[in-house]
Amino acid sequence: MDKRDIKRKPLAKQAGLGETAIRDLFDEKRHDVRVGTLVKLAEFFDVSLDHIAGRDPVPLLGKIGAGGAILFEETDEPECVPRPPLAAGRLMALEVSGDSMLPKYEAGDVIYVRRDHDGVLPEYLGEYCAVCTADGGTFLKILAPGTMPGRYTLRSLNAADMMDVEVIWATPVLWVMPRRSRPRP
Repeated sequence: MDKRDIKRKPLAKQAGLGETAIRDLFDEKRHDVRVGTLVKLAEFFDVSLDHIAGRDPVPLLGKIGAGGAILFEETDEPECVPRPPLAAGRLMALEVSGDSMLPKYEAGDVIYVRRDHDGVLPEYLGEYCAVCTADGGTFLKILAPGTMPGRYTLRSLNAADMMDVEVIWATPVLWVMPRRSRPRP
């Protein structure tokens, strides 16, 4: 509405909705938004229904190593990939590079994670995780305890384990988009 400099009532009228439809959308006490209303707004603004419904795509922030180390750097304007079904909240996506996690993950697969803290939570042990190490590398590995306190073993499926690694953060893989399913520009 702000980008088009249009108020609620005129928007409702131009989109073919009832006079109070837009006001009702902003009413936090109402939980009965109709799909037809969202469809008309999506058509009016020439955007997808997912966009109107708050299901924006997920930023693809870089690559993650399933083999060699990948230095992880967030970019100002990342490519975006589709949001997984029923995935709410803030997510980030990373593209798998390497073959140490074959056959579970292939180069070009996109993993989705939620990163909302530093460190490692105990429940992540034994999980497939995106892991950022103290030397700046990011890896896709199975997280296991190390032989020293505060250190971890990063397990591969078909390569040598990385022993006693200092981990800055780790977070489990929530969803995977196989490379063959990935939309290409």
